[in-house]
Amino acid sequence: MRLIRAALCAAALLCGAHVAYAQEDGDPGTDAFNNGDYAAAFQAWEGQAAQGDPDAMTKLGTLYEIGYGTKRDFSKAAEWYEKAAQLGFVIAQYNLANLYYDGRGVSRDKMQAARWYTAAAQGGHAKSQFYLAQMYMDGDGVDENKETGLSWLQKASDKGMPEAEHELGRRLIFGDDVTPDPTKGTDLVLKAAEQKYAKAQILIAHCYWKGRGVAKNQIEAYVWAAQAREIAKNQDKKKADSLYDDIKSGMNGDQIKAAEIELMAVNPKRKKDADGGDDTTD
Repeated sequence: MRLIRAALCAAALLCGAHVAYAQEDGDPGTDAFNNGDYAAAFQAWEGQAAQGDPDAMTKLGTLYEIGYGTKRDFSKAAEWYEKAAQLGFVIAQYNLANLYYDGRGVSRDKMQAARWYTAAAQGGHAKSQFYLAQMYMDGDGVDENKETGLSWLQKASDKGMPEAEHELGRRLIFGDDVTPDPTKGTDLVLKAAEQKYAKAQILIAHCYWKGRGVAKNQIEAYVWAAQAREIAKNQDKKKADSLYDDIKSGMNGDQIKAAEIELMAVNPKRKKDADGGDDTTD
């Protein structure tokens, strides 16, 4: 599997920052940031960072990375992340690893990326565990080691990360570098699907359709495929649409009606559309 590190968009980082920063009552930088005054947040965190606060260093690096309150500067972001990372701050270690993997603000260096993912993974950071697992599985920036990769994948899955649950579940279902265990695999994929992870919804729909790891159930297959096609993007959207059509083509009217009733229970919007006269069954 090819590991891709795409630069996070400002909106995504901003959303994540609000969740994290809102917990810190009384911090001037946090208050300013959450009020949309990014210049004031930058000034406050710059002062705290200069005093050696690794949390402020990381937040300052994030502002440089996304260009809020200051001019976007990946090199400055990397500098602040590294200062905090050297102090053992896990989020900074993860962010710095991303920059090294992509070559943003630093020379691209997958060995350095692996170094900092490892540090963050050892600190319990689920995304770092997941990315590190992929690097070991693929021999990407590290010597290939399936056993080590699977160990990190298991740790990320244990933390409830849907991408990791899906990937480990998929491997167990198909026996990809592990002893096959379709029942355990589908349990993991279902957990990821319930977190609205489209790839997992597609896979669990296929498992219900074909009876792989679970009893065949076309209604459940239809329900999961229908949910996947609502949130999937790009190639996953095409897969979800195709799977939905294939599943539906083998169902009778009563089965489709039962599946739609179940969908309305899990998706109130679908019920509203149906009440408004929209054709939700295509």
